[in-house]
Amino acid sequence: MSYSWQIYSVTAIYLCITIIAFVMKWEIGILLLVLFALILCLMVYNINRFLFSVNVVASKLVMNLDSIKEDVFNHNPMGILMYDDEHRVIWGNHSALSIINKNDIVGKKLDQISDEFETVLGFDADWHIMQFAGKMYKIAHKPSLKAIYWIDFEKEHEIIVNKKYNQLVFGYLLIDDYDELVQSLNDQEVADFDATLVTRLNGWAQTFDVYLKRIEDDKYLMLLNKIGLEHIEASEFKFFSELRDEYHSKNTPLSFSIGIAYDNAEQFHISDLAKEAQLNLDLALGRGGDQIVVKSSDESARFYGGETQLQGNRTNTRSKLVYQALTNQIKQASNILIAGHIYPDMDSIGSALGIYKIVTEQRKTAKIIVNEAQFNSDIQQLLSSPQISYNVKNIFLNHDSVREYMTSKTLIILVDHHRPSLSEAKELLVKGYNTVIIDHHRRSEDFPAQTVLTYIEPYASSTGELVTEFFMNMRNTIESLNHFEATALLAGIIVDTNNFSHRTGSRTFDAASYLKGRGADTEQIQRILKEDLALVKKRNQLIEQTEIVFNEYAVSCGIEDQVIDNITAAQAADNMLNLKNVEASFVIYRRSPETIAISARSIGKINVQKIMETLGGGGHLSNAATQINNVTVEEAKNLLLTKIENRRD
Repeated sequence: MSYSWQIYSVTAIYLCITIIAFVMKWEIGILLLVLFALILCLMVYNINRFLFSVNVVASKLVMNLDSIKEDVFNHNPMGILMYDDEHRVIWGNHSALSIINKNDIVGKKLDQISDEFETVLGFDADWHIMQFAGKMYKIAHKPSLKAIYWIDFEKEHEIIVNKKYNQLVFGYLLIDDYDELVQSLNDQEVADFDATLVTRLNGWAQTFDVYLKRIEDDKYLMLLNKIGLEHIEASEFKFFSELRDEYHSKNTPLSFSIGIAYDNAEQFHISDLAKEAQLNLDLALGRGGDQIVVKSSDESARFYGGETQLQGNRTNTRSKLVYQALTNQIKQASNILIAGHIYPDMDSIGSALGIYKIVTEQRKTAKIIVNEAQFNSDIQQLLSSPQISYNVKNIFLNHDSVREYMTSKTLIILVDHHRPSLSEAKELLVKGYNTVIIDHHRRSEDFPAQTVLTYIEPYASSTGELVTEFFMNMRNTIESLNHFEATALLAGIIVDTNNFSHRTGSRTFDAASYLKGRGADTEQIQRILKEDLALVKKRNQLIEQTEIVFNEYAVSCGIEDQVIDNITAAQAADNMLNLKNVEASFVIYRRSPETIAISARSIGKINVQKIMETLGGGGHLSNAATQINNVTVEEAKNLLLTKIENRRD
């Protein structure tokens, strides 16, 4: 019919020609009229036949489509099930009935048919792989259509599982502090110790089909496949924690650090796996040892172990070597930028001032990048001291002026942190500047890329202790630290150790004694750390809000629209540990209009660092924290409780 106007036009033209022919010569007009009548009859006859044929074909096609539709719905290998608003089955094809293995399901509720439907109804429109009725399927649930679809995934799943037998996993196993462990033993005792340990390790390796080869006295090479790694991870490497506890009961401080790597790509280089495994081992050691790090090239690291607070045997030798390396890096740089973490505490500012002193002793220009809006009252009081207030503008640098200060050879020194996301120099760390890290927190996976020197000592009480040891190892620098700098460093140590009650070793007291000898003013520290009555009330208010969950966790939530400083929250968490039966405490509070923070403390049984890491934070086994953006206090509490519950499971 879309061509009808063309037919009408041609017909009109033909009739006009016929009329003209009648006028000019009527015989020709009659012939044209007869011809037109003949064409018209033929067209009418053929159009009727054509329409009849179309109707016949259409009828057959409709019948075929009905048959095909019925066959598709009922005999399609894809299972299809439809339900109503009350989750009652209203229809299912043959494949769906075969999958469910029931025929009389129409009218029944899904949860009455199988408990597995509870999981399926939680799916979105995307395809999900899960085991249903004893077989693997790809399942999609479309709530808008009230329909569930199954595709058999058994063969593909078998291929994926079998592939894991051919997927290489590379690892290194290190016996922590092996030399110190055997130095007190005689030759026979060392031989017996090694023989017993090797036998136990080989027994574990045979259980999980691991190739274990000793390459050094304290180091082993591990080769296994992905399916074996999954079985080991399912056991959470409990063999090593049980072996550690067994030897500790015999007064033998045995522990292991393990780095494991694999690649999910079809093609990879063995040398790359070996490098990744070594990096993972370094990460385990940087976190304090006695733990396992498992990581692929395209996944986040998974951590196991690390449940005990090991006592590290730090020596002056490493501190001296790090100090020499630090001074070499300072000499090679054009200028130095020192950065603490956001919302700085006394240890962050004190250690930054100590590094500033070391840099200026090397006749190099240095600045400390800060955000004064994030200073707590104790930091403000410290920097208002007459010994430094006159020189604050020359020492500190705000974010607006930092770009003008930076050059291509600027060295960035991070103190009291190593995670770029928590750094005052966050935006600069992605631009390729050489970076030095001096920190006492357990190393996390988040780490700057362009590090030229890393000094992470999780056994140290504070970064101030590490920086103080630099001065203790310097020669002919009796006057290098003035009274104010010594006071700032000692204040950082006092705050981080909660007045020498947590994570305090003999070296902590050595550092404190040295600082006291350099004129550190404890009375000034006491005045700086004095609290306002309002802050005391805030802390007590947090303690009053304490709620005991899971029998041994104390959780307190601040008021939603009340901003609380981190020191008040940390002190509240410390005090909550004094409650009976409490092994770990958490204070959830608003740190800024956009940020909710959690301060976590533990006596030692519970590793709060791991819990905080799952929320994007970190710290120590017994002292950790995190910050979460764009959530409410209640939402942060629910997140925390979920992480605690998952960890208990």
